[in-house]
Amino acid sequence: MRARGAALLLALLVPGACGEPAARPEVVEAYGARVETAGLGDRLHLFIWPDYLDPGLVREFEQAYGVDVVIDYYDNNEALIAKLGAGGAGQYDVVVASDYAVEVLRGQGRLQPLEHAHIPNLKNLDARFRALPFDPGNVVSVCYQWGTSGLGIRTDLLRVDVPLDTWRLVFDSALAPGPFTMLSDPRETIGAALLYLGHSANSTDPAALAAAERLLVAQRSRVLTYTSFATGRDLLLSGDAVVAHNYSGDVLMAKAEVPAIRFVIPHEGAILWTDNLAVPAGAPHKRLAEVFINFLLDADVGARLSNFTRYASPNAAALPRIDPALRGDPAVYPDSAVLARLEILRDLGPARALYDRIWTRLRAGG
Repeated sequence: MRARGAALLLALLVPGACGEPAARPEVVEAYGARVETAGLGDRLHLFIWPDYLDPGLVREFEQAYGVDVVIDYYDNNEALIAKLGAGGAGQYDVVVASDYAVEVLRGQGRLQPLEHAHIPNLKNLDARFRALPFDPGNVVSVCYQWGTSGLGIRTDLLRVDVPLDTWRLVFDSALAPGPFTMLSDPRETIGAALLYLGHSANSTDPAALAAAERLLVAQRSRVLTYTSFATGRDLLLSGDAVVAHNYSGDVLMAKAEVPAIRFVIPHEGAILWTDNLAVPAGAPHKRLAEVFINFLLDADVGARLSNFTRYASPNAAALPRIDPALRGDPAVYPDSAVLARLEILRDLGPARALYDRIWTRLRAGG
């Protein structure tokens, strides 16, 4: 689940500690693996959501392996899919793709199989994340972080007295909770409408989708803005938004600054997502990519990652090292009753066009 502003692509070259890559050792024995550095390449290109990787971990990887890490950012999975489809697959060594995006990219032949022998820390993954429905056995992807999509609420500014765990706050026109934002993401926002109406977030039923579109059109004039998770988080922090459709970790980042902010998972259902590390077909430095994936799966690194992002870790070995307050927060690690009403987004195949048309009409105002 992350540049401020829609469709914004930023590039950041994160230098080594002194502005130059560290001297490269011939062999690195660390993070559960012995790596001969000859032939790794000297630069790793990563495509990832903003605010989603501790810069300290980037510097540590650079110094350990004597490489530079170059990072490009995207705001939603559709931008990632479009970039790789427009010739970007050969530009990146590692991409972070959500569940259904892995399915789409794999179906397009834009991801290559991982060499598990190069990623011994795969053993650290919780068994549930080694059998995800879109890539059982981690053939082309490895879970990076997971979380939920729901509502961030400024409880100190909310203008209505209703239960908080409901999509009614953004879809019921009879309520006036205050200014609210929706994610500028077709699968998330159409999915939320479907769930509120009692349908699957993966529905391809024309009648269900038509009802969801009517709901979203009726809602449109009341939406403060359709925005990225980062801007939605900032608007919640400033108080310009009272409710924000957003991702769990981003709301919890905001809560650390404004304790009155709360993240809720609507009782009508919500989306459980996983973000996954994958290597594009044509990646210039596949072996280095697998070294990087193995590094991120180290138990200590995995804990530091989640402590930074405020998202849940799929890394069972990391769990005891994660901040106890985070580990014990049901907004981060929902209980079994909540998990039972969550859905993972899947690739819709040809039905993707239905969602695209709804989204285009909604954003065009027609």
